[in-house]
Amino acid sequence: MNTVRFVSTGPVPPLVRQILKPFGPVEIAPSTDEESLIQLMTDTAGLIVRGVTKVSARVIESGKQLRVIGRSGVGCDNVDVRAATARGIPVVYTPGAGARAVAEGAMAMLLVLAKRLPELDSRTKHGEWQTRFDTRIDDLQGATVGIVGLGRIGREVAKLARAFDMLILAYDPHIPDHPTEHAGVKMVDLDSLFADSDFICLHAPLTDETKGMVNRRRLSLVKPTAVIVNLARGELFESLDVVYEALLADKLSGVGMDTFPKEPPDTSHPIFSHSRVLCTPHVLGLSVGATKRIFTMMSEGMAMVLEGGTPENVINPKAFRARPVGAKR
Repeated sequence: MNTVRFVSTGPVPPLVRQILKPFGPVEIAPSTDEESLIQLMTDTAGLIVRGVTKVSARVIESGKQLRVIGRSGVGCDNVDVRAATARGIPVVYTPGAGARAVAEGAMAMLLVLAKRLPELDSRTKHGEWQTRFDTRIDDLQGATVGIVGLGRIGREVAKLARAFDMLILAYDPHIPDHPTEHAGVKMVDLDSLFADSDFICLHAPLTDETKGMVNRRRLSLVKPTAVIVNLARGELFESLDVVYEALLADKLSGVGMDTFPKEPPDTSHPIFSHSRVLCTPHVLGLSVGATKRIFTMMSEGMAMVLEGGTPENVINPKAFRARPVGAKR
């Protein structure tokens, strides 16, 4: 077997190197801008895409030896899948591998924001014991949670919400409104979900239709006690400005963000100083168990492609039919 090289746009756990070792070494890109990636594509057979690194058509077309792309996650909006398909390059991804971890992260954010834990922690440590009499603490039990996107992650959130005796609304235009499809979940339109939910969880993919879906008009519909958490894509927010304005106007009680319109975010924005905003660095889907599942699934899929196989976890299966005549199948 000819040795090839893999390039990763971010650090990878040791198991990736172990699985791909029979094929070649894994090198970490020192820079991930487009021009740097183009330079790195020389003699690279496998590209591992971490985080929100953009892999454009130019990057893909520059990889003359590129045979497979691995995406350590489920969202592939930052990879030009169409260009990869045209070149006959499969894009291996990891659907479902981190779903439970993200769902647990969403519920953790809801609990922390509902119980005002950061604020209460800070005030207690500063001797403000009387805060126990003037701080609003909300319950999940009996509250309504609205889930935007009822895919693998959204369904896991619904499962956890049931354990808290929450009423569950969901919006997903790709799922039919059928009473037997999702027991205990009421499918509604997006505006109704925003108007009727006490807690809103965003788990939709980033598409032309979902980009900016959380805008001024939609935020004007929410209850003043509502909490919204975004563990999907930052661009589902029209901007951080509109979310911050809703907080200042008491149209939102709390905001949790694991993803941001631009990553890493510009933390000089005033939203990052707000006491009812909770932030994490796009990490809640990377628990110990989820990380192992994600990188094992990705690496084994990439290895299968290089061996001429056809893994199921490929987002563009048409790429196998688009391979040039004579290419290993």
